Amino acid sequence: MAHSVNPETCTKCGLCAEVCPNQIIDWTQGKEPGFRADRIPLCIQCGHCMAVCPPQSITAGELSYEKDFFDLPMGGCGEYDFFNFLSSRRSVRNFQDKPVPREMLQRIVEAVTFAPMGLPPHKVEVTVVQNRAVIKKALPHLMKLYGNLKKWIKNPLAQFFMKRKMNAETFNTIKNHVVPVMEKGLPEMKEKGRDIFTRGAPALLLFHAHRGSENHTEDSLVAVTYGLLAAHALGLGAAAIGLIAPAVERNRDLRKLFRIPRENEVLASMIVGYPKLSFQRGIKRELAKVSWI
Repeated sequence: MAHSVNPETCTKCGLCAEVCPNQIIDWTQGKEPGFRADRIPLCIQCGHCMAVCPPQSITAGELSYEKDFFDLPMGGCGEYDFFNFLSSRRSVRNFQDKPVPREMLQRIVEAVTFAPMGLPPHKVEVTVVQNRAVIKKALPHLMKLYGNLKKWIKNPLAQFFMKRKMNAETFNTIKNHVVPVMEKGLPEMKEKGRDIFTRGAPALLLFHAHRGSENHTEDSLVAVTYGLLAAHALGLGAAAIGLIAPAVERNRDLRKLFRIPRENEVLASMIVGYPKLSFQRGIKRELAKVSWI
């Protein structure tokens, strides 16, 4: 990979050295900046040095100004508009019987590419399921899996081993939230056809990544958040559904249905569609605790 500074166009402003998170660029005021050979292996291809350089004098690895960068839009979102946008977003689970155009789903995926990541490049992969018929095929598998989970949690011996195998967060979530929902929801789903998993959504996004890739768990959660915000900006309704990703991760038939690579871990999911209802007001929430030091 090539790392270099063009001395003919460099203005010696030192911004590249200041912005580099791993101090790869060496610079002393009045002198030419340059890449430190001993630190080049630490380059994570974040592109900060190239993005901040006014005359485009930096080359960092395989990054190219023509291929990998774009001019930032003027202006931006003001404080008032930003907080109004956040406060108006709600998780939507009631959808119109209307497919979402591929172009809008593509815009959501495009928004996800802007999500910050722990270590570039993106490790997160997105599977976009835009066919409701395919989503419906997943429902019997989800019903069976969570039906079995409901039985296991009621068995003292099975519960003992589940508690030992899982971390406290996962176990308590299953016991205190998932199982109670399944006890009421699964019979209704079987008798009345009510979809308690994907809520009749016309589209589903699955976020997954190679199991050994760096920082992919946190990156996937940030990615789905960007997807939710993008859907809201497009006038769509969306919700992150915690029941789907663990099921797809553990079920061979679901992985095959959604064409998830064997080496990938499924970490998050969101349902998307045109909202059926309009919310008239938001709800005030507080964090568990805020500490100031």
